Amino acid sequence: MKNIMTKLAGALTLSIGFSGALMAQSSPTLVFVHGAHFSGNSWAKVQQELNSKVANIAVDLPGRKDNITPNKVSLELSAASLCTSLGKIEGEKVIISHSQGGAVTNASLDLCPTETISKLIYVTAVAPQEGEKAFDALTKVDGKNYFNGVVYDETSTLLNISNDDKFAETFAPKANKTQLRWLAKHAVSEPSVLAESKLSLDAERYDNLAKYYVFAKQDKIISLSTQEQIASKLSLTQSFEIDSGHLPMLTHADTLAEIIENIVK
Repeated sequence: MKNIMTKLAGALTLSIGFSGALMAQSSPTLVFVHGAHFSGNSWAKVQQELNSKVANIAVDLPGRKDNITPNKVSLELSAASLCTSLGKIEGEKVIISHSQGGAVTNASLDLCPTETISKLIYVTAVAPQEGEKAFDALTKVDGKNYFNGVVYDETSTLLNISNDDKFAETFAPKANKTQLRWLAKHAVSEPSVLAESKLSLDAERYDNLAKYYVFAKQDKIISLSTQEQIASKLSLTQSFEIDSGHLPMLTHADTLAEIIENIVK
């Protein structure tokens, strides 16, 4: 395991960064993990709601704010990047994962087993188990909706946003004009290689973690029925619902922040 981490760390040519509020560690630090087509700033509105209440950071995974070749951005590299960020934080951590970030989080549990993590919060996220790929649980309808505004580029191996309006329609239905402008400015192309790896999961460690799921009732990317199927495997401590599309951190930030704060308390 140590050799794997060393190899992956050597492949990271970027400086791992994160943003958020750091304070005295009497309570856990929240670690926000973004999903596909976004970076850590997708959590900014939720962080603003929580900054005065609990320490938190949002990580930037590889392949977005760096020069790493897209076909190198594997699940293992992404998980190693998350482990690097976790290693910079003292004390207890609670990981909040959105969408594809759930796969990165689960993979990290095997790569950095000594990190003190007490809770996992999945926000309309995938949560692959041992031997599964990131999106094995998704249906054909989920995939069709996703590719409504996205196209795969074989040369770059990137999943490129092909139509801003259709992307917004499927990722954030009923978003207001301000939110749509944010989406058009900050959504990015997504390295596709991450979805190809099968997960190695520390099952014993995973079983001992408290797990929570936040369902997005209007999600077209990971439909509610798919979310429920994913969550059924997790032995949840508790679950919550938000009447939103795939990006509740953008369209329902205050509601999501309140849910997270209640879980931490």
